[in-house]
Amino acid sequence: MTDDRLIELIETWGAEAACWPEAERDAGKALLRAHPERFAGALAQARELDLMLGALPEPEMPRALTEAIIAAAPRPKRAGSGLPGWFGLKTPWAPASGFAAAALGLFMGLTMAPVASAEDEMTAEVEELVVSALGFDTATYAVEELE
Repeated sequence: MTDDRLIELIETWGAEAACWPEAERDAGKALLRAHPERFAGALAQARELDLMLGALPEPEMPRALTEAIIAAAPRPKRAGSGLPGWFGLKTPWAPASGFAAAALGLFMGLTMAPVASAEDEMTAEVEELVVSALGFDTATYAVEELE
């Protein structure tokens, strides 16, 4: 809380700390207790204005004006209106973006991956990988089955 911010609070919300925004109230009170002389002028002016405003009679609102303001106020949306709500999600684009990313990954995988077939010759590294993964050599296994 700075001096300028506390003066702004006093000028905006008045001399009573209870009227200040709750998030800044404690910091404003602490600064005011620490340095009351800095804010005495602003507090005096605010109290004077508070007294003047408090002495004013309560204005009477014409009933028609009150009803017109209420009628012009925005209405909350009714439940069930608009889109089906995407299963209650507040951001329906989130699952759509996940599906789009999955579709793009599948497309890229299918179009860019090298095509391998059973007739391709295995390199020594691939044979070693297959043996270590399966525990046996697939070429030898196929030969044994035929015999």
